[in-house]
Amino acid sequence: MSRKNQFVYLVSVTVLLGVAIAMMLTLFRVPSVAHTASTFNTEYTLVLSDYNGNAVHLYDYRRQVLIAYAWASWCPYCGTEIEGLAQLKATYGDNVQIVAINRGEPLSVARAYTNALTNTTGVVFLLDPTDSFFKDIGGYAMPEMVFIDSSGAIIFHQRGPIQMSDVQAEIEKLLHP
Repeated sequence: MSRKNQFVYLVSVTVLLGVAIAMMLTLFRVPSVAHTASTFNTEYTLVLSDYNGNAVHLYDYRRQVLIAYAWASWCPYCGTEIEGLAQLKATYGDNVQIVAINRGEPLSVARAYTNALTNTTGVVFLLDPTDSFFKDIGGYAMPEMVFIDSSGAIIFHQRGPIQMSDVQAEIEKLLHP
């Protein structure tokens, strides 16, 4: 192959690779924040279990301000965010409810992970062995967090990590519309 042909070949491969990468980034782009006007009706029908094996009906959280957080032990952001949610729960008390829903891991894995965290007070940990919650909210990033107002509307859906100052701002919007 001549030098000119090698150069043309190298340029062609580079361009094709660039196009492929651009397409992948476009197709699999994770928006940092996605707003939605949907309701939490389907998710309210879910019955999950807590660490003690008790059935927890998400329906029991209707008419309350709720943050539902999908997490897993392999998620690099989840521990820090769970601890941040616990701090916000301490700040807002009964004005906001926080459920952290594990994505299909065994109780032993989920419990070992959360036991290693320094602060989880006030966060209700639930197990979702079939990953129903994540699927129902259209999840595709980790972690995922939905903010539900007292009417059951999802007013904010965060895909991927979030700063606790942004979570606090969303809580304020929920409590003081």
